[in-house]
Amino acid sequence: MKKLLLLLIAAMTATSASAEIIDPTPSNVCSLLSDSGLKGRKWVDDYGDGSSGCASDYKDIGSASGLANNLSFYVTGVSQYVMEIKLVFNYNQPSQSSSATKALLAASDKLSQRALGASLPAPVIALIKRGEHGSAKVGKGVVEVVREDWPTGKGYEVHVMMR
Repeated sequence: MKKLLLLLIAAMTATSASAEIIDPTPSNVCSLLSDSGLKGRKWVDDYGDGSSGCASDYKDIGSASGLANNLSFYVTGVSQYVMEIKLVFNYNQPSQSSSATKALLAASDKLSQRALGASLPAPVIALIKRGEHGSAKVGKGVVEVVREDWPTGKGYEVHVMMR
């Protein structure tokens, strides 16, 4: 029943989601950042909970004794409908945030151009640099930035989501 409800919701919103992402074909979206070392694995049509998607491996940015800062790429949807594209940057070494943020900005801008048809505007760039929550219309879609501080106080992550 849950899967049927998710498919119904996806079908009703698919027109608007497809209109926002330039090419919403799951296999194409999953490979948007292949040339940046963030190729999404094969699209999984159902994870068992009604959701679908693909994800890349983590890409280490910089070096560290311990866990390095890293970037990953996710695409989520339902069945064959892409709903959201997301970059997640784990700031495991917050003291090295400058080079990490540059890498996140470069990947985010490349993804925005390829997925939404436009470069990131200055307000979104500022949100990413500051690690602050906010959103803006970009090209054919919307980009939202969210920061999550870890309960340990030893790091945080920044999500750049495109719909």
